[in-house]
Amino acid sequence: MELSHLNLKYALVNIAYLLLICGTLGYAYNFLSQSGFDDGTAGMVITTVSLLGVFAGPTAGSLVDSSEKITQKLFISASMIVTIAMACVLTLMPNGSPIIIPVVIICFMSASIGMPLLNGMAFIYEKEGGVINYGLCRGLGSAAYAVGSNIVGRLWSAFGKDALPGYIIAAALFTLAAINLMPNVRSQRGEEAGGDKDQTSKSLSLPQFFSKYRDVSLVVVSLVLMYFCHFIINTYMAKVIGMFVDTNIETIQGNALFIAAMLELPTMFAFSFILQRLGVNKILVFASVMYSIKHVVTFMAANVPMFYGAMALQVVSYALLVPATVYFANEHVAEEDRNKGQAVFAASSSIGGLLASFLGGWLFTLIPVRGVLAIGAASSVCGTLLMIFALRLIAAKGE
Repeated sequence: MELSHLNLKYALVNIAYLLLICGTLGYAYNFLSQSGFDDGTAGMVITTVSLLGVFAGPTAGSLVDSSEKITQKLFISASMIVTIAMACVLTLMPNGSPIIIPVVIICFMSASIGMPLLNGMAFIYEKEGGVINYGLCRGLGSAAYAVGSNIVGRLWSAFGKDALPGYIIAAALFTLAAINLMPNVRSQRGEEAGGDKDQTSKSLSLPQFFSKYRDVSLVVVSLVLMYFCHFIINTYMAKVIGMFVDTNIETIQGNALFIAAMLELPTMFAFSFILQRLGVNKILVFASVMYSIKHVVTFMAANVPMFYGAMALQVVSYALLVPATVYFANEHVAEEDRNKGQAVFAASSSIGGLLASFLGGWLFTLIPVRGVLAIGAASSVCGTLLMIFALRLIAAKGE
């Protein structure tokens, strides 16, 4: 297998993928609300995307784990083609068209379904003898997310919501081209576990996975609780910003996402060094505590500068948590279940987004924005406490 320039190629895929995700993840609510749908409908659509992602991600991981022919590279390529096709349809839809709803669901889900597979690719290449600095590559992806968020915000100010489908098409084409620069990996199925193909081809169902990895599953639950608040803020950021200003909301939103994502860059660049010094468990504890502090500060923010300050805390929270969970899954999940494991950990984000979109859309109709943020912050604190408990339990058992 040709492994030359592997870091550069993997970094390029992360850059392309995060450019895409920043559009679908960061501006879904804005696009739907300005396409003629009320908050309840927008929340339902975003909830459906998250719900499908909960099942589609682990299913994709199982498919790749158990198949000799379907690789991460092939699956991500196919998902990008679907994304491009659906975004093209969105460019033709008038406001209020009911067709927008299923097209958005398919487009946004297919855009994100390959992310856990991309995470798992790094470790597969390393086993084949390649060298990938995951933190560096993921950090460049965060920089791309920052730049993309700012670009989308500015395009939105100039052209309105119609800028988003075109942006998605361009980013998905970039991702499709970048993923096909990656070398093919030799199949390791049948080589593992002494060449027992029957043993390695069996894919765990979700109940079987959670039964096999019970203590690890507590970490997944803790992440769901923290991501719930994260997505309350990010999905409905326009409403949060609306507490402070009445105009230029998308521009401020783009600035906020730019600040948060750009500040992830130095942390992720240094992640390999931090990991060697502290270990993944200590990083998870620290990042979880700082994540909850970030959410509490967001709840307390009284103006745009304070909100920007809260987003800046991404540097010591989300920026550490994301790569740490990837390494944690790689360390604590058996090799034959690794794609499923990465998908389950990625699904924690989808479940958090699901709860945020569903409950958020409902809560915003009943109580003020500040009250919704208080509920989110409380959930985040509970998630941090559960993370500390779960990691202590795992350490005590020597897993």
